Amino acid sequence: MTAQTTTSDRVTKGHPLSGGLGIFVFVVVFGAAAYLTYRTLTTAPMPTSVGLPSMFVCSESGKPFEYTLKNGEDTPVMSPFSIKKTGYPAESCYWTKDGKRKSKPTYVILNSRLGKTGDTICPDCGRPVTDHNPLPPASTPMAKE
Repeated sequence: MTAQTTTSDRVTKGHPLSGGLGIFVFVVVFGAAAYLTYRTLTTAPMPTSVGLPSMFVCSESGKPFEYTLKNGEDTPVMSPFSIKKTGYPAESCYWTKDGKRKSKPTYVILNSRLGKTGDTICPDCGRPVTDHNPLPPASTPMAKE
């Protein structure tokens, strides 16, 4: 054996990823890249968001209706009762005049949504109605329907 080594000897003997280990690492990395590329190209696109139906109240007739806001749509919305853009998001009030709970709410438009000042009062029970109006406590007795 000579003291002089060739360039090919240094390449094959001097690197830890040469030989079988290098081939194994290459196959694993290339396989992972191929799998991720396949998954990226064949995965279905995210579904478009679908709005949830909400309750609205016609500011002219006072009648509630269900409506789903579309992407980019603003309030007021078209009311089926006035056939004009008089539909505003409603808050639910589950109280009765005598301080009991009820199963079907009274829907109320907040004064702030109509550009009015002052508290919004429920026409059914006379209590103030707020944004995200809380439900009566579960300990409150139910009213007879």
